[in-house]
Amino acid sequence: MSGSDQFFGRVQDNWRQRAHEKSTFATEFRLIPQWLINLLVTLYVLAVVIVEYVSRTVPGAMPDPLVDKPELLQLLAMFGIVTAIAIPCCAYILLIGYIRRDAKRRGMSPVLWMLIAIFVPYLIGVVLYFALREPLPFECPRCSRPVNAQFNFCPGCQCNLRPICPHCRREIRPGDRFCPHCGVALEAAESAQAPPESAG
Repeated sequence: MSGSDQFFGRVQDNWRQRAHEKSTFATEFRLIPQWLINLLVTLYVLAVVIVEYVSRTVPGAMPDPLVDKPELLQLLAMFGIVTAIAIPCCAYILLIGYIRRDAKRRGMSPVLWMLIAIFVPYLIGVVLYFALREPLPFECPRCSRPVNAQFNFCPGCQCNLRPICPHCRREIRPGDRFCPHCGVALEAAESAQAPPESAG
């Protein structure tokens, strides 16, 4: 098997394992550092105040279409301009903060992936991260020890973490009674393939 086949095979395994992850937007959003959110809110308020002050005190700073408009309309327009610029900028910064925390909990290099997300242009680095990120660690079903998603066996109790169906040879989850791919009863299939015990 070539190196590219191994790479794409591992990517497919990652996608398959990540499909079983159960998370919500709220739980994922909580990964973003609170200090980063507070900083962005503070900078946003500061930007609104500065833009409003400059537009009123510096000659020619107010956009021409707003010069003769009522004061309230000018205020709302400047607020809208700052908000329109701030939303994509803040979303990108929060995404970088999320990638750093998420990479760390998945056993990946947080600094490396943060730099890739920042310096690879046109959000390609961000797309690469979400396409290639490792599955989350999980608890061994036998001993409850945290194990890496790439492990085949638990290093604590030697439990088979990636069992396969004896009929169709596709991966199943520990504890499944029936194969989700071919529907065979797993206990019956295993007992049929087990070697007969010798008499005596």
